[in-house]
Amino acid sequence: MNLILITEAEAAVSPCVLSDARAGHLRTFLHARVGSTFRVGIVNGRQGIATVTAVDERSVAFTFQCTEPSLKPWYDLILALPRPRSLRRILFQSAAMGVRKIFLVGAAKVEKSYFSMHLLREEEYTPVLIDGLMQGKTTVLPQIMVLPKLCDLWAALPAEDTLRLIANPATEQSVFSSAEGFPVIAVGPDGGWTAQENAAFAGHGFRSITLGARPLRTDTAAIALPAVVQDRLNYR
Repeated sequence: MNLILITEAEAAVSPCVLSDARAGHLRTFLHARVGSTFRVGIVNGRQGIATVTAVDERSVAFTFQCTEPSLKPWYDLILALPRPRSLRRILFQSAAMGVRKIFLVGAAKVEKSYFSMHLLREEEYTPVLIDGLMQGKTTVLPQIMVLPKLCDLWAALPAEDTLRLIANPATEQSVFSSAEGFPVIAVGPDGGWTAQENAAFAGHGFRSITLGARPLRTDTAAIALPAVVQDRLNYR
C-alpha cells in the first residue's frame, strides 16, 4: 500500500482508528509507532500526511491533514466480461493505473453465466478497487457499469469528445494524439471480437490499437494497452 485510504465516515472521527488489514499493513510493513507518519487519502477526496497517535496489537490511531489534490483518472475501459479470476486482477490493476470508468460488456465469446458472478456486486468489487487505488497512490474510485448486451454500450459512452480505440491483433498501429479527446479503450474476450462486433465499434468511431500480431489474454491486454496509450499521449 503506497497510500492508506479511509472513507468520509472514518475521516469524520478524530483521531481516526483502523483495526483491519490497513492497520496490519501500518504495523507490519510501515512499522507504525507513535509520532511516525504515512500517506493517507479520503476516498474520492484529497490526500496528505497522517501522524500516528497510538498503536496496539489490534489497531492504529492517527490524526491527519488532507490538503493535496489526488491524481485524476485519465482513461475509460470497455471490457468484454472475463472470468472472475481475471476480472479481479484487471479491476485491481486498472484502478492503480488511473481508470475512470469500466464498462463490463457482453460479447459473442463471453459466457453468459459470467454475469451472475458475485464479483459484479458493488460490495464485492469495491474493496478490490480500493486496494488498487492504494497501490496507485490515488483516491478517485472508478465507476463500474455492467452491460450484458453490447448494444447498450453506445448510449452509455461518455458525452465529451473521446479518443475511441479498440484492441485487435494487427501489424499496423493507429496514429493518434491527446488532442483527440479522453481515451476510451475497448478490450475484447480471449477469443477476440467478432467481425460483426468490430463493425459495430467502427460505426461508433472506434479505431484499431494493437500490441502486435499475437493474440493476448484479456487480462494482459487490459493492462498493457492503457500503458501504451499513456506513454504515447505523454500522460503522467
